[in-house]
Amino acid sequence: VDDDEAKRGTTLVNLPILNFEEALAKYGTDGIEFMLSIGEPVVKDIVFEKVCSRGCKVTNLFHPEFRMPNDIKIGQGLVVHRFSGLPPCSVFGNNILIQGHAIMGHNLTVGDNVVISSLSFVGGDVKIGRNTYIAPGACVRNGVTIGENVVVGMGAIVTKDIPDNAVVYGNPAKIMRYNEKGRVFSK
Repeated sequence: VDDDEAKRGTTLVNLPILNFEEALAKYGTDGIEFMLSIGEPVVKDIVFEKVCSRGCKVTNLFHPEFRMPNDIKIGQGLVVHRFSGLPPCSVFGNNILIQGHAIMGHNLTVGDNVVISSLSFVGGDVKIGRNTYIAPGACVRNGVTIGENVVVGMGAIVTKDIPDNAVVYGNPAKIMRYNEKGRVFSK
């Protein structure tokens, strides 16, 4: 399902690409579940709200080798790729994407629409605010709080708390600017 008009009438893996309204007309709200694999946190939020407001379900999707710990709480729309897992004693909000080879410590609190990219490390007792993007190879020290709408750049080493809307990178990570548009990927 994609509302991009340029994709109308095209296919992906031999399946027709439908826009949102076409999908609802064809399957109805009871006959369809959505999985949102979108890398841009703000767009994830918009699409999640659109789908939920129409009464559709956003499903959780886990790689077949994944094992769910008993002592975690998760929302809907959590996608966990291969070679990643969820740490014990943690809380994950809605619409979160955890890419392959992401390593996370215990007692995490992860807000809605967060992306934790491949090969990143997030220590224990970390709090990550909504609409935040952790880029590939980033490392976050135990006990750090990351605000909302934050971009943690590739390979950044985060050793202290990050305020809302900051873009950080480097070793140690420093605030390089503020995320005025609320977007990770710009054209």
